[in-house]
This record gives sequence, structure tokens and C-alpha cells, in this order.
Amino acid sequence: MSVEPQRAAGGVEQGTPILPGQRSGEDGVDPSDSYGYEPTLPYGVEPPAPGPGPVVGEGRPWPSARRQIGTAVAVLGWAIAAFLIGHRFLPDSAGIASLLETWLPWLAVPTALLLIAALAARSLRALFATVAATAVWLGGYGPQLFPRGDPIPANLRVISEDVNASSVELAGVGQLGPNQHADVVALEHLTPALATSSASQNLNAAYGYHVTQYEFGVWSRYPIADARGVDLATSTTAAADDANDANPSLVAAVPHVVVGALRVTVTTPQGPLVFYVVHIPQPVLGDQGFAKVRDEAVTRLAKTVSADAAPRLAVVGDINVAQTDRRFSQLSSGLGLTSAQAAAGSGFGFTWPAEFPAVRLDDLLLRGGTPVRSVVLPALSGGKSHLPIEIDLHL
Repeated sequence: MSVEPQRAAGGVEQGTPILPGQRSGEDGVDPSDSYGYEPTLPYGVEPPAPGPGPVVGEGRPWPSARRQIGTAVAVLGWAIAAFLIGHRFLPDSAGIASLLETWLPWLAVPTALLLIAALAARSLRALFATVAATAVWLGGYGPQLFPRGDPIPANLRVISEDVNASSVELAGVGQLGPNQHADVVALEHLTPALATSSASQNLNAAYGYHVTQYEFGVWSRYPIADARGVDLATSTTAAADDANDANPSLVAAVPHVVVGALRVTVTTPQGPLVFYVVHIPQPVLGDQGFAKVRDEAVTRLAKTVSADAAPRLAVVGDINVAQTDRRFSQLSSGLGLTSAQAAAGSGFGFTWPAEFPAVRLDDLLLRGGTPVRSVVLPALSGGKSHLPIEIDLHL
């Protein structure tokens, strides 16, 4: 049984004294601010719950999704622009910088995607960053998208391919060379057994002169002389044996040496032209063993060519060095050689892999003449390694 409080005549509730004139609502005075006791709620009535407090972080709202996308796109755009400009200054630790430089032309793909994202996000800073990256890429690689070359007539046509020890590809080249009216056909990755097989019959019949040594073969309409192997120390054993040899040498076949190039002299109507048909090992990440063989082979080839006094000279074959790789300058500008693709090609001229060409690993570098035209031919039947290249020269 509950007892309700009774109001007294003097304005005081039993158990809750209130001064006169201080009842709730009178003269705007709150009874809780008066002397005495606060008003007592009726028995069984709960006090009201407190109102919601301020939201944490209400003064700094979280960035919108569009703003976050714009920030991310801007950061990536500036990163691409910075790498395109400053990649030459990065140390080539374990060959990582060299590998990244190989794929520099393909930075056009993420740059284009970032530009689209910047437009979709309607972010000025993202748009500015991606436009800057696009401008840097176009400045470095845009000219390669257009045809190049000299209008002077050509007087020598060369075809080269890494046949990947395939009889099918060798037979295909046997038809390709005569059909394309090539004067010289230079092949790499040609096993001795394959060179003497029936797959080479078409080439032997179409060309009056040929030589096959080690993993190389050269067929020519003009006389071939002075065929010698060039030791590029393209095996770890050979590299160790020749570590103290400052001058690369022309050597005969040695069991543990994989000869990296074949030097021949072709007597053209314009005069002798020395060919170095090369197959440099593919680059491998790392600082030890076979990982360094590619770079050592490039250095030894550069020394050999530099010491060669032939007025007309061409390095042709599978050089396994992209034009954007820092090592490429050792074989081109460092030796006074002109890349046929850089001077007379169209586009990037990717040659590897044959199924989806993404990198140019095959080229002809010339001294004492002018590249007039450089094209990449379609894959031969069954070709799964490199695409053949065709170069027209003016000697």
C-alpha cells in the first residue's frame, strides 16, 4: 500500500520543503535551484533518460569515397611520373631496376586507367597528377608510336630469329627468307643436330653461302668468311675462369663454355660487313651466379665490338636487352651503334613472347651504314618463342 504525499497549506509538500514563490514554473525559477530539497517524483515513476551526447568526431567528418579515390589516384599518378623521370637514378640491386625498366612502355596502361578514374572522381588534383604522368610518358615514348626511317634506298635486307631449337620454326624460316628476298638470314638457338637436319634444306638451297657453328647459323647470298666464335662467358664456369681476364677473346669450342656470339664477315657489293650474331642469356634477378651472366655477357660483347676496327659492323640477334633497359646504352650509344628499330621502326616492335609480344629482345645495331626500315614479321607456324625481325640497310 502506497501513501501519496499531501500538499500542506503553506506551500510545502510533506517531506519536501519549498520556499514560497519557488514552485515549478513560477517567475521562471527552477525548484532545483532553490534552497531546500528538490522535488520528489511520485512513487514508481522513473526519471527521464538523459539526452544523447555529442557525436565523437562530429567536427571532422570522414572524407567521402570520391575524395578518397581522388587522393589515391593523385598519389599513384605522381609516383608513375616520378619513376618515369628518375628510374635511371635507382640502384640496380639484384637486377630489379633493370627488370622494371624493361616494362616502362607498359606504364601507359595504368596511366590511362588512372586518368579515367580521375575524370570519374571529378578530382582536380588527381586529374593534374595523371595529366602530368601522361605528359612525361608521351615525352619519352610518344615519338616511338610513329613510323621512322630514312627515305634513301636500301641495298641489304637481313632477317633474324631465335628459332628456339625448333625444327618447325627452322623450316618456316627456310620459306620466309627467300619469300622476303632476304640477302642474309641470321638464326640463333640453333642446335648442331637441327642445323644438319632436313629442316635446313630450303635455306641451303636458296642461299649459296652458309655457316653453322655452336648455336648459330648464317645464310647469305654473298660470300661468308672468317667465322669465329666469341666467348662471352655465358656460363657460370666460364665466368669464373675468366674473372681476371680483362680482354674478351675469340675462342674455339671449349666444353664448359657456351659461346655467346658468332663473328662472320659477309662480302657485300658495297664492301665487307662484319656480323656479330648474338644470343645473350636472359636476365635473372639476383646478385650471384647466373643472375650476373647477362650483364657480364653484355659488358664483354661491348668490349669486343669496341676493339673491332671493322668500318661496317652489325650486331644482330637475341640480345635479351630491351631498349628501355639501362644496359642497352652499352651496346648502342656507348659503341656508336644505331638501333635499327629506334631509327627506322614503327611502334615499339615487341618480339617476345610470340603468343603476346610485350618486350623487344631482338634487334640489329649498325655501324657504318643507315637503317632504312625495321619491321616485326608475323609468328611462323608453331612459333612460340620470338618473332622474326626484318631490317633493310643502306651501306
